[in-house]
Amino acid sequence: MTNSSLAGCEAGGWLAQAKNLVEQEGTPFLCVYLDQKTRQFKLVADSESRKELRESEAFSELKEILSRTNEKKTKLQFYDDLCDAADAKSCRQLMPVESVKTNQETSLKVQMLLPHHSYDKLPVEILRIIFGYMTPTDLRNILLVSQTWKSVAEEPVLWTGFDLPDVCRRHVQALMMFSNLSLFSKLQHLALSEFFFKLKDEHVELFCDLGLSSIEISNIDLSEVSDQLLGRLVSGCKECVIKVLQDKHWGRPGVNKAISIISEIQDNSNLKSLELIHYDNLIMMATGEKRKMSLTYIPSDFLTRLFKKLDSLALENLHLSSEQLGSVFDQIVNLSRLSFRGINLDATQTRQLIDILGSTCQLKSLSLSKVDLAEIPVMAITKAIIKVETVDLEDVMIETDQIEELFLEFISSGDSKMKHLSIILMTDNLFEVDAVVFANAVNKLESIYFDGDLPETMIKEMFQVMSLGTNLKTLGTPSNQIAVDTFYHITEVDPQVLATALNNLQSVRFDFGGDQEVNECFLSVAQMQAFFKQLSLKTKVKTILRKDFYDFVV
Repeated sequence: MTNSSLAGCEAGGWLAQAKNLVEQEGTPFLCVYLDQKTRQFKLVADSESRKELRESEAFSELKEILSRTNEKKTKLQFYDDLCDAADAKSCRQLMPVESVKTNQETSLKVQMLLPHHSYDKLPVEILRIIFGYMTPTDLRNILLVSQTWKSVAEEPVLWTGFDLPDVCRRHVQALMMFSNLSLFSKLQHLALSEFFFKLKDEHVELFCDLGLSSIEISNIDLSEVSDQLLGRLVSGCKECVIKVLQDKHWGRPGVNKAISIISEIQDNSNLKSLELIHYDNLIMMATGEKRKMSLTYIPSDFLTRLFKKLDSLALENLHLSSEQLGSVFDQIVNLSRLSFRGINLDATQTRQLIDILGSTCQLKSLSLSKVDLAEIPVMAITKAIIKVETVDLEDVMIETDQIEELFLEFISSGDSKMKHLSIILMTDNLFEVDAVVFANAVNKLESIYFDGDLPETMIKEMFQVMSLGTNLKTLGTPSNQIAVDTFYHITEVDPQVLATALNNLQSVRFDFGGDQEVNECFLSVAQMQAFFKQLSLKTKVKTILRKDFYDFVV
């Protein structure tokens, strides 16, 4: 290779790329060109192609073609052609890369002849971040690209959302075949539900040694799978959700099977999170409440051992004995998340729960429903709730003065940790709270969710305070935002006040009449104009959402 060619290689130009293509990737390469400065023909090729070309007449013909082209003195364009070896006429012209002048003073310039970088050489940390945005389906293709990509894409953390392919739920043969593939070992989450064939021990055995991160059991017939094997499967997971629907057709795994699975969880289990949820719409005539699933057959000391290791516990629509409730209460101190919904508590047990929450717990999330707090001192309630970051109260019996005192204490507290509050099926008492107290409490939170429509005084005061400054990032929860145009009295809010208030949020939702329950937009034209004008001047808004329910009408 000439000195100029060596310089081209050292400079990292197209010659260096050609050399890398030949020596590193073993790709046959052949290039003949006329050097405009030296008026010499240059040959750049791999050793074998160079030898064969020199011995053939093709080299002389190529020289003549280049000479004739040069004599025409016309403006040239560079083409990268893909040719069918069997038929030269099938060559497909691709995009011209760069125009080239052919006078004596201009050297040949070729860009984008070869890739400048190899993605295999990216740092592992960068590849891991990129792959983290991909779905399991994409990752399956990534595994086939190269050894480097395969080694990164195989990391378990990237396969969090990977579940069984649908075909494995429909055909037992597909499940058995899939279990023999290396991809089967990537399963992190298993939805044990809606199989079109009856699972047996041999099928469940396939999942036991995978080291699953989480499992959800619902809507499935497990009558031919042993309780011990299911207990072993659940014990190997970190998270478990068991949903039972009290229905003769769709209720499987069924109450008895669910209780049996819980009873077989091993003492040395990996469980850190357990959700046991019972769905039943049947109302019991004697109590007027939904029928509950009884856990009284499970020994209290077993529940104590089970709950002791948990970080998160969710129990819904269950009946527990006093001793079993004591097992739950004793372990609250270890939990970061507690959901207690539809669990019957008498006055003494309710007071005991609130006192524990207010004294020793380190909860970050608390969800309560169907709990009677009307007789509980408001200071005890406040002490229990304002220490928790996320609080969800649904159909809780609490008086208006209790809510108002709770808000006042929250406003004045300097060490409150509460950021997210959801209040559902409590509107009658909530909407009687003083509007100023409500507005200041709401704007100290990061998110607030409530059902029903706010009175005019509350609406106006809430947005007035919000316009002056707020901690709120959104109305509603991040996953279920409230559309501001569905408030009936929002038309009474001053357009500029409303515009400033909404632009102090990070996310705003408008439905413009698309809500299936409130199919009307109550914002005025002046309010919308003011909002978008403020949006162009000064705003914290990052996301504007719109959900049109009519999009889902078939």
